[in-house]
Formats: sequence, structure tokens, C-alpha cells
Amino acid sequence: MKQLEERWNSKYQYPWIFFNDEPFTDEFKGVTQNLTAAKCHYEIVPKEHWSLPEWIDEDRFMNSLEYLGTIGVGKGWLVQYFCNIDYDVFRFMRDNNMKYGFNMNILDDARSFPSLWSKTRDFMKAHRDLLNPEADLKWLQNPETSGDYNNCQFFSNFEIGSLKFWRDKGNEAYFDWLDKSGGFYYERFGDAPVHTLSVAIEGKCFCEPTRLDENFYKLVPLESPQKKPLDTCIRQFLGGEWLKKKDGWTMAGEKAFGGDGYHGYEALGC
Repeated sequence: MKQLEERWNSKYQYPWIFFNDEPFTDEFKGVTQNLTAAKCHYEIVPKEHWSLPEWIDEDRFMNSLEYLGTIGVGKGWLVQYFCNIDYDVFRFMRDNNMKYGFNMNILDDARSFPSLWSKTRDFMKAHRDLLNPEADLKWLQNPETSGDYNNCQFFSNFEIGSLKFWRDKGNEAYFDWLDKSGGFYYERFGDAPVHTLSVAIEGKCFCEPTRLDENFYKLVPLESPQKKPLDTCIRQFLGGEWLKKKDGWTMAGEKAFGGDGYHGYEALGC
């Protein structure tokens, strides 16, 4: 919060909204409010929104949590804001009719959500009327495994999106479909892969390549047996010229090495 205020929000004064399943302490409210001149809101998530739905088997849920912990499913890491952001990102997205933005496109641990792709395909078959006719999922499919999901994702530790987009009929129906499947509880249908698939299904995207992406494989432990894509997630998303290797570039094991180290791309704008 301190970084984001210093680098950006001190110039624009957007309010902060904090959510918790129990009341915030006065100490927390005091510390956070002292970090910004903007208004802070502290909201409590209702118990019925935080608890297990009635259709979820609690024993199976606990066993699933234990299993995911045992196999060492990866967790995200903190996002750092190293540079000043000298424009209003919300106004920029509104003025350019953008629905979703991200800054990294990396590989997720497939053991977290083994049934997510099959559930997504079932949804697409059942709701063809909700799919964008221009949607292109090819960059998310592995041709070596009959078009299964290659587990690429827009990394959600920093993302920006339109609430109107997330609340539209197609996204609501997709989320409800996944929710009723139990995958958020029995597996780990994370926000990143779900957002990635939802954006790919519901809209047509473009990206502007910027800095090198050094985090492509960080969510997938070396011991994970999952099939790795033929190229980095972001270059598959960009396609075309980006898939042409420069001299000395290879995809070897867990990383892509060239003459000056690890290669890939970050992107912003979707």
C-alpha cells in the first residue's frame, strides 16, 4: 500500500477498500489511513459468502486441502511497484475501452486445477451463445496434448479489470458453472487461471510487449511432472513474429536460455 501510494495514488486519491471476514482492529485502520490521504473503507464479508456452500462435502474439502499442501502446490509472491506511474490507469482504460489489463503471463501449476479445462470445455459446449465469436483460445492450448489447456495464465498479483466486464452475463454464468462443480473447494481453481480463461472466452485481446518476463516457470516446482509449453506463455499469446526464435535461443528443460540469459516478455493492456 505504501509503495502504491508513493508511486501512483498520491496523485489521484482513489479510495482504498479492505475486505475481511472479521472486524478490522483500530490499529489496522489507523495505520492504513495514515498511509494515504484518500478515503479508506473497511468491509466485512458476510459469513454466508465466506463459508462452505451446502453442496460441498466438508470431509472431501479438508482432504483436498491436505493433499494440495502435501504436494507443495505453489503460492503467489508479493508485487513490487518499482517505478512511478504518471497517468491515471483507470481513466486510460476507460478512454481506450479496455476491459482487462495485466503485466505478466506465466505458467501455473497444473496440479492445482486438474479438472478446470474439462469443466471449461463443458461450459463452452453448453453455452455457445455466450462465447465471443472472435475469441481465440489457440494460444492457451497445447497441440501436443490434443489441445488441452497449457496452463498459461495472466498473473493476478497485479491485474486491473472492469467490474462491468466481470459482472456481465457470460462471466457470471461461467463462474457459477465452476462454482457448482466444486473446483474452488476440492481443487484450487485460482483467480488467475479462471480470469485468464474467462477473458479468452469472453473477449478479443491484444497486448503491447514491454519488459522481459523472468517469472515464467516460478509457480511450477521442478518436481512437477506437467507438460511444459513449447514456448513462453506471453510469446504464445502474442503469436506471429514473437514465436520466431532469435539466434541462440532454445527452450531447454525449465527455462529458455540465450546469449544473455532468460528470455520472455511481459505485457500490459488487454
